[in-house]
Amino acid sequence: MDRRSRRFRLGLYVLGTGGLFVGLLGFILQKSLRRESAAYFILFQENVKGMVVGSRVNFQGVPIGVVKDMRFQDGKTMVELSVDPSRASIQDITCARMDRLLVTGQVTVELEGYGPEGKPLQPGAFIQPKEDPLHALTGSLPEVVDRAAKVLDRIDRVLQGAEQVLGADNQAHVTALLANCERLTAQLADEVAPAAVATLRQAQASARDLGALSPEVAALLRETTALAAGLRGPAQAALANFRTALEDVRGLARQLKLAPDSLLFGVRQPAAPIGGER
Repeated sequence: MDRRSRRFRLGLYVLGTGGLFVGLLGFILQKSLRRESAAYFILFQENVKGMVVGSRVNFQGVPIGVVKDMRFQDGKTMVELSVDPSRASIQDITCARMDRLLVTGQVTVELEGYGPEGKPLQPGAFIQPKEDPLHALTGSLPEVVDRAAKVLDRIDRVLQGAEQVLGADNQAHVTALLANCERLTAQLADEVAPAAVATLRQAQASARDLGALSPEVAALLRETTALAAGLRGPAQAALANFRTALEDVRGLARQLKLAPDSLLFGVRQPAAPIGGER
């Protein structure tokens, strides 16, 4: 009886455990079958190393699906996504980029971009790719290294030139030049400075003399103006008398020319017309 009862209990336990497992498995499969999925495609030009089928797909950090398939097509890698449309709304302004972990190299697909001006993207459409900043940095790294090498070469040449300039010979030349400048400065201070001071003093004295002479010049100008005003009337009368005398002399000369005997007889006879007789 004891053995039968133990076997019966063990059988019941096995059947119950198996039924529970089948029920849980059916629930999980039913939930998976009822879950809706939408397919989208991305064409990546860059290397997708580290991405595998089953890699996670996030929309601004929220898990919404996985990578369903990958294939190389026309020089690009076409990646098919299987996402849950109820978790996020993908729009025509949404872009896709690869996020690669530096340690493991594992890649996830990150979808970004949402706005009120965007329109829902229909399943089966292509999502525009966005270049990975790390990939762009890696691509430009050779050019950056080349430029850095050129800059270092220029710095090396500049340092060599500076070393030549700061050499012992140039230092001796610079020391001699400074000594000559110092002697020249002292000589100029001894010879030119006194002459410059004397010239400055003479200029100051001349300025004072001109300042003292200015009132006298102003008075002379006033007197000259007054004298010219006083002589203006007599000068004009003398000019008028001289003009009258000149007219008399011109009249006498004309009379002598026309009647020369008028001076002898004291009779002024009219002049005969030209070509006639008196």
